Amino acid sequence: MSSREDEEAQRERAQQTWALVVLEEPEVGTLRALRKVLRTKRLELPALAASLPGTVRRGARVDLAPLEEALRSAGIRCELRKAEA
Repeated sequence: MSSREDEEAQRERAQQTWALVVLEEPEVGTLRALRKVLRTKRLELPALAASLPGTVRRGARVDLAPLEEALRSAGIRCELRKAEA
């Protein structure tokens, strides 16, 4: 990653420019996959379930893209979107 790309990623992290949006309902299999990929704690599951379908993470595109890929590989419909201000 070049210096400019690193600066852009840092800015996106600070401003939480991108959102990882899960398009699934909070079913058991979906929550299991989300917990594994996002490494959430059991105590965080009710809040995560309440956010579905919807945004589960915000940050830099470079950080969220691998999570999106892992969720898609697990059969979860999701996408990266430019976060709204």
